[in-house]
Amino acid sequence: MKLNDYLGFALAFGFGLWWVVFPKSVVSSYTWFHRGRVKMPSTFGVRLSGALWIVLVSIVMVVT
Repeated sequence: MKLNDYLGFALAFGFGLWWVVFPKSVVSSYTWFHRGRVKMPSTFGVRLSGALWIVLVSIVMVVT
């Protein structure tokens, strides 16, 4: 594997980790993009999405 593969994995994993560790900042970013026009996600939903993202990225990294 090349260094770029590991870098991409680290960035994608870090993105998911941000969702798991700091869900309130994710919600505030979401609010900023949508200007409060849509229903805000719960912190549990954000953490669950982040965990699923980490699992997906890890599976893709192992398979390829």
